[in-house]
Amino acid sequence: MRNIGKEFIKGTQYPDYSTVDLVLRVPEPPHELPVREGQTIIKLPSPKKFKVVDFPVRKAIENWEPVGFFSRSSITLKELSYMLWCTQGFRKIVVETIQLKNVPSSGSRYPLETYFVANDVEGLETGLYRFLPRSHSIVAEKIDSGLILEMSTASMSFKIMTRAAVTFLWVAVPYRSTWALGNRGYRSVLIEAGHTCQNLIMAAANLGYDVFPTDMFHDELMTTLAGLDPETQWPVYIAAVGKVEKSVTLA
Repeated sequence: MRNIGKEFIKGTQYPDYSTVDLVLRVPEPPHELPVREGQTIIKLPSPKKFKVVDFPVRKAIENWEPVGFFSRSSITLKELSYMLWCTQGFRKIVVETIQLKNVPSSGSRYPLETYFVANDVEGLETGLYRFLPRSHSIVAEKIDSGLILEMSTASMSFKIMTRAAVTFLWVAVPYRSTWALGNRGYRSVLIEAGHTCQNLIMAAANLGYDVFPTDMFHDELMTTLAGLDPETQWPVYIAAVGKVEKSVTLA
């Protein structure tokens, strides 16, 4: 256990590309998890038509601080659409092999899937959803008001998760990266999760929301909550979005 960090770094050094599946002409894995038959797909409002106020990057960085609690708040579907687009949305798709999202990704492999638990999102029932970036849509994975408590338990953050308007869960599908990059792709997955959450912090600040990011959660509980395949799909990062009541000081 004490050597796990060294083993990870050593095991994810630049690989022998003769062993990489891309070079061996193994078929490329899908860029997006499939939608199951009977699932409901919801088209999101276009983020390009959503007007946001100018908000200095410096102010967003300087104003961010750890969140200890949220006030009860809600977000609109347009605001959710904007945050999803900023974090994992496509900016350009030329052909299947030439595509660009709003976050950096080693080899443009984009190994993350975005799930979220909607607590108070205008127009959405409480439940678990997944973002479909290619069509800028979402799919309902599980409609259940009990998921709020499940997320609170899995994340060990009851005061945060029960009051957050929405909680994002980024799930790694590592083979998308390792197919082209070998074991080095495992590093890429974790780095991209950080890029993605930082974009969420900036986008949320632009809309007047606060973000509580954390990697402290029960992996098995989160895997069960999202209905993931533990062999190929791994929860790596979560972030709750809401509002904090600012203290009022009397002169």
